[in-house]
Amino acid sequence: MKFTLLNKKATFKTMFFIAVLLFTFQSCKKSDSDPSSGGKTTVNVKLSVGTPDEERLLVGNSKTTKRNTESNVQLSTVEVSDGISMDVMVIKDAEPSVLKSSYSSSEAKAATQTVTTSLEADVKYRIAVYDDNGLHKGNYDYAFGNEGVTGGIQLDAGSTYTFVVYSVNSKTNLPNISNQGTLSTASLNNISEDLMFFKKTMKLTPGDNNLNAVLVHQFSQITTTIEMDPSMTGSIESLTGTKISPTKSNGSLKFSNESLSFPNLNTSTNVTFPALIPGIRSITSEPTFIISPSTTSATFAISSIKLDGESKAISVPDIKITPGHKYNLVLKFRSCTQNVTTSGLNWNYPEVSWDEWVWGQGLVTFKGIKKDNKYYKNNEVITNTFSAPESDYGFVFDITDLDNAFNMRVNNQYIFGTSTNHQIQFQTNSRLGTERNIEFIDGTEYSLGGIAEVYNLQGTNAKPLIRIMISRNGEVTMLGSKTSGGELMQLRLKNNQSFKTVNWNKTGANSVVVSQKVDGRTIIIGTGHGRKRIKCPK
Repeated sequence: MKFTLLNKKATFKTMFFIAVLLFTFQSCKKSDSDPSSGGKTTVNVKLSVGTPDEERLLVGNSKTTKRNTESNVQLSTVEVSDGISMDVMVIKDAEPSVLKSSYSSSEAKAATQTVTTSLEADVKYRIAVYDDNGLHKGNYDYAFGNEGVTGGIQLDAGSTYTFVVYSVNSKTNLPNISNQGTLSTASLNNISEDLMFFKKTMKLTPGDNNLNAVLVHQFSQITTTIEMDPSMTGSIESLTGTKISPTKSNGSLKFSNESLSFPNLNTSTNVTFPALIPGIRSITSEPTFIISPSTTSATFAISSIKLDGESKAISVPDIKITPGHKYNLVLKFRSCTQNVTTSGLNWNYPEVSWDEWVWGQGLVTFKGIKKDNKYYKNNEVITNTFSAPESDYGFVFDITDLDNAFNMRVNNQYIFGTSTNHQIQFQTNSRLGTERNIEFIDGTEYSLGGIAEVYNLQGTNAKPLIRIMISRNGEVTMLGSKTSGGELMQLRLKNNQSFKTVNWNKTGANSVVVSQKVDGRTIIIGTGHGRKRIKCPK
């Protein structure tokens, strides 16, 4: 019995000793693997592109101390000549795709909401890591959208690091860091591409850490639009020598305080526009990359622009540019005129039917309209004549209601086709064999894509539904609205057809004949104006 008791006690002591050893072993094992005790952790980057806060921007040793609360829209008017003025609008941080030529300044402000975007797939970027002492710990290169191939960055949990992320928006090029050994000496030098930059210091916690990096453009981008106001006849006939100055050839950025520096020498940057198309009234440049410190005195210059037969050199001074922002420069040319003659057209005829005796057929029922106690069958033509004496700036015909085709003859020359049977058709009617032959310059058409049929829309005297303009040189332009009382947009003939140039008499009488082919209900309500150019008011 005693032997047995001693064995039980010994066994108990042995088991207790083993349990202590196991507990100690497990504690050591947990300590070795628990990140809270200083193990490794993974940093994953989530990248986007945004616009800067002005107070973070430095140029040289000068730093703005508070956010810029000024308007995102710069407005001015320049007198180009006695009869032409130019409205200038510079809009910050709004995408060109959401801007419309008709924007007022308040509408432009509403469009300048800052948003973040993404890089294009495969654009290269680099993450440089510095420890709490500012020592370089490594570079990690990624291609946007393929971060999974490279994987996260393995660093020590519980430690503090500074992450620098940069890119030049290129799928092939990624500049190296100069003096990268310490954060205080590191910089990107002589960069002539679209430099984007982000820096953040953060203490890593156990488990995965997300680095939400918002790359900010360090230089600027300007997209320029030149357009003609609906008050102006003709088109943009030529455009040469477009540039912005002063600019710099490159820029450098210090990691320590994120300051920008530039060479002393000034240069200029060309603004590239697409080739002009005959009859075009609005044209937008390619985005122009601008390397420049903050300035309030940038200048956009045009060595020669020919509008409606007149050539001018244009200079737009005092443009404010802050690095890191996108700008849209809109130049709208307008003419100052007065009406020298005005004639109205107001016909609105419902479709009617009547019976006529036809030889060999007997009594036949016809459809059409009744005008001035006379019946006009479908596909017959009615006309109205205007006279515009001594109109040195051409003629404008504003239509507020239309159903649904017309033509115009000016001094015995048709603006389309060769007879009244050739009509500018706004509606396709298979019953009468007519087909729409006009569209908006962006390719949209009445009755398609959410735009109503033209006969279901209505304009006003201030905002007509259709405007036909004949310049003093006889060039014909047509504008239309997609909505009732909406803004006017240029129209064009389909199938590569174009309006004909007519002979306009600047010093004598001009005859204008509006014709319309009957197609059921037949409506044209509008006013024709002969116009004379006058000096623009101050």
